[in-house]
Amino acid sequence: MRKFVALAAFAAFVAGLSGPSRSAAEDKKDPEIKVPYVPTNMAVVEAMLKLAAVKEGETVYDLGCGDGRIVITAVGQFKAKRGLGVDFNPERLKDCDEAVKKAIADKKLTSEQAKTLTFKQGDVLKMTAEDFKDVDVVTLYLLPEVNKRLKPVLQKGLKPGARVVSHDFDMGDDWKEDKKEEVKSERTYPHTIYLWTIKK
Repeated sequence: MRKFVALAAFAAFVAGLSGPSRSAAEDKKDPEIKVPYVPTNMAVVEAMLKLAAVKEGETVYDLGCGDGRIVITAVGQFKAKRGLGVDFNPERLKDCDEAVKKAIADKKLTSEQAKTLTFKQGDVLKMTAEDFKDVDVVTLYLLPEVNKRLKPVLQKGLKPGARVVSHDFDMGDDWKEDKKEEVKSERTYPHTIYLWTIKK
């Protein structure tokens, strides 16, 4: 049942990435697919970033970022150069701001690292290949339908060697993952994380 909730939970995100070509009114419209917010377990966050082998100096995007925990961890713990989180719900962006403040207070993030984090409101289904041209790692906790629709955009926009990591949902039968792992938490069934590496 929880998995079904997650299946309804993560595509309401990303219109602010493509720049000024879209109007503010267009960016505020409800997304085509709405999903409820289910935070990613922190054990899963770390496992996703480890599976993606995030390295110092890389850029990490999280689509449907919730409270920003994945990019905060990528920059603070894995030393990524830059992190961008996108979520459709403006309330989540407030959560991101609070999470950054808490991470600084808990010494999990420096003030300088915090300056490398950006959080935007938008709809992921309006993203273009151009949005991903300088990105090293993309993390997802969306829906199967959203993943499948993002797939050609990611394949076209990401550079060779870039990685995509998805929590619980794959990219469809015609884009087989390179690696798959299970992560245990207090959830009654394990989390599955998938990794794809761009090879073009």
